[in-house]
Amino acid sequence: MALLELTDVSKRYGATQALDAVSCALDGRAIGLLGPNGAGKTTLMKVLLGLDAPDTGLVRVLGIDARQAPTEVRGRLGYAAEGPGRLPGLSGLESVALAGELCGLRRRTALLRAHDMLDLVGLDEARYRLVETYSTGMHQRVKVAMALVHDPDLVLLDEPTSGLDPESRDELLDLIVHLREGGGPAVILSTHLLHDVERTCDAVLIMQRGQVRFAGPIAALQQPATGRWTVRTAFPAPALADALRAHGAMAAPGERPEAWTVTLPPGADPTLIWQAAASAQISVVHLAPQTDSLEQAFLGAIKETAS
Repeated sequence: MALLELTDVSKRYGATQALDAVSCALDGRAIGLLGPNGAGKTTLMKVLLGLDAPDTGLVRVLGIDARQAPTEVRGRLGYAAEGPGRLPGLSGLESVALAGELCGLRRRTALLRAHDMLDLVGLDEARYRLVETYSTGMHQRVKVAMALVHDPDLVLLDEPTSGLDPESRDELLDLIVHLREGGGPAVILSTHLLHDVERTCDAVLIMQRGQVRFAGPIAALQQPATGRWTVRTAFPAPALADALRAHGAMAAPGERPEAWTVTLPPGADPTLIWQAAASAQISVVHLAPQTDSLEQAFLGAIKETAS
């Protein structure tokens, strides 16, 4: 059973086509939802939550039809929306416990779960403070605690690191990694920050103008960079650059003295690297094709519709 299954899902608001025949099937522990402003990310999240019905198409979340059983879907999902989203006059503990009660937990159970979730997100010492006294980073963390309190199978996080200082952002990303690697819920992370997805997610859904540009594992998105190879030698070997130039290739120093980035001439294969190293009597211990960065892969995925 896929985590998400969308088949020809469309949604229009007046003259705006927010979703345009979206079809994909995705699985994984953490999925990054990427796209420029107006790509349809927020509309898609509302559709997944059953808060907004699509005009056409089939939406399955955790195997459940979100159009036919939106309440059942919401019972198994957690959602941390973008923006403050706080209730003034409540402490962090009361806010999280209230979220648990609204999801059907008894008061005592909700309070116990709230304590656990505030410990998990690092707000244990601020649990009794009023939420209006919280910093931006603390607000983001208490929203995550509220989304997790009822033990969902999938949690949707909408721009959770927006406005955070570097330390708070790192802590929140570490929490997402913990959820991905532990026994917690799967995560859908909607963000415009590619680094956040690269650090936390194993799959990605890229949208542009209401359409899917890519859906699948990040590794499948990051295709090998044509003609670029990573080479490591047994010892620092500056002579390798000259030997490669003599064979028509280019070599740029890597992060370590024994590492190189080699660009082959058109039509050449990595045999050329072995030949150049042999001619200079240099021992190569590692040779692998380089892959595009997530940023390069993302720009490549949306390039066609941007042109």
